[in-house]
Amino acid sequence: PAAARDARLGTQSARCMGCGTPYCHADDSGGCPLGNRVPEFNALVAAGRWRDALRNLLSTNNFPEFTGRVCPAPCEEACTLGIIEQPVAIKSIELAIIERAFAEGWMAPAPPA
Repeated sequence: PAAARDARLGTQSARCMGCGTPYCHADDSGGCPLGNRVPEFNALVAAGRWRDALRNLLSTNNFPEFTGRVCPAPCEEACTLGIIEQPVAIKSIELAIIERAFAEGWMAPAPPA
């Protein structure tokens, strides 16, 4: 099941690479209000580079374990592919990145200094 899920997520994230002009990551165009670099983390997931995808996601989002669940996903509404087909499942990919990070032990507490 995990391999099948990873394959589905890889296929879904690879769809992002065909967009041409991404609006998903820019808050001023109705995309991610956090400025998550969606095409970049999708490219990393598509390449199987999950730990790098995590680093990319955490560079703009301190709480992907929350946003991956409760965010209304304006990035998906702004997805260029949504003009001609279903948008990329960005929220699901974001959640999968952070869930994998916890499962693999890549996340560690970082209390304030």
